[in-house]
Amino acid sequence: MRGKPRIYGHALALQLRVDATIAPGHGETGDGVGKLTMAGLEALRERMAADEHCDTALAGLARTQALREPLRALVRAQHLLLQAEHDVDQVADVLRRDQKYAPAGRPSIHIVQLRKQQAAARQVMLVARQRLAQAAQTFVQASGLPVKAGQTPSAAAAAWLQSLG
Repeated sequence: MRGKPRIYGHALALQLRVDATIAPGHGETGDGVGKLTMAGLEALRERMAADEHCDTALAGLARTQALREPLRALVRAQHLLLQAEHDVDQVADVLRRDQKYAPAGRPSIHIVQLRKQQAAARQVMLVARQRLAQAAQTFVQASGLPVKAGQTPSAAAAAWLQSLG
């Protein structure tokens, strides 16, 4: 997730990639499927805003009009999860970098604030995961999307979204 470090004067800036991938267990099926990126999901979200594109994506499923909103909710939830995971990674990188040079002993106020920020970002990520699970469950139930044995609805929905990409 990190690019090469660049040095500006005395400060070290990390170049972070914006196209974060899905967290392990959330969309990875082991066969290369599930590599949804934030840019790809943003493009998909913009396409799904139009009813015609939704109907085209849902062509293989029954009741396309009834599935438009669950599909949009699924894409929105997946995008929010990727954004939350990206935020967690950014805070973790900064915290790791700053703790590396912190003196031993009592942590500075800056480190404590970063730890609080990391905890808040993780909480947002957990809520986003729950919302994705709910949206995926709703979509899978409404659409009749096949889910393999041992596969979560989130993973099945992510694989299906990847096929749209």
